[in-house]
Amino acid sequence: MHSQDFSRAERLSDLIRAEVSEIIRDHVKDPRLKGITIISVELSKDIKNAFIFYSLLNSFNSLDPNEIAEGFSKAKPFIRRRLGSRLSIKRIPDLKFLPEDGIKN
Repeated sequence: MHSQDFSRAERLSDLIRAEVSEIIRDHVKDPRLKGITIISVELSKDIKNAFIFYSLLNSFNSLDPNEIAEGFSKAKPFIRRRLGSRLSIKRIPDLKFLPEDGIKN
């Protein structure tokens, strides 16, 4: 049973990564987020928080990382609403966008 929960969280993480990538690419109009690549999504154990890691290296813009973080901050409610309309889960997790170098091994 424990492994089943793990695989569900893993599938949900992959689904959120794919959906958020598509939402940013096709629907977010903020130029600060153009070319941003979503690397991975980690969910908290209670699935209330989604930590979304993005890469600046593949980006087509040369903006300051703080400007990109501000862009995500402004776009987060829009992205979360779009995600809610695309996923069939009870509660959409709170989205936290972090640069790739924020990954702790």
